[in-house]
Amino acid sequence: MQTDIYYRDVTRTENLEDFLMERLEAACGNFFKYDSAAHLTVRVETDRHRTGARKPSYTCEVILKPTKSKGVIKIRKSDVSFKRAVALTVSSLKTVLRRHSSKRSDHRKYDPMLDYVPEWGEEQQLLSVIPA
Repeated sequence: MQTDIYYRDVTRTENLEDFLMERLEAACGNFFKYDSAAHLTVRVETDRHRTGARKPSYTCEVILKPTKSKGVIKIRKSDVSFKRAVALTVSSLKTVLRRHSSKRSDHRKYDPMLDYVPEWGEEQQLLSVIPA
């Protein structure tokens, strides 16, 4: 798993980086178990435009590039609280990964041959093919 974290207008600390890595690994742990060469890019920034209340707004963006598909998963969430912005992004990432999960997409698929009942003429033909 290759993870890159970029900071813009946010002071990088070890505590902040550990918090981000812990949350993202918890969300993507099972995904990276099956696709270890995927690339995860995280961008954390403070919005430059101030709001009317003069409080900063934090934006967290996650870009996930799986190796087995051409699609890219991109999630971007903003909030007044940094931890809440990260939590919103991680919960959205979990939802998207759950939706794209191959196990979930194959679950409860209907096989029409399970309910197949041959008619009387077809049944005789099937039995005549089987050697005794």
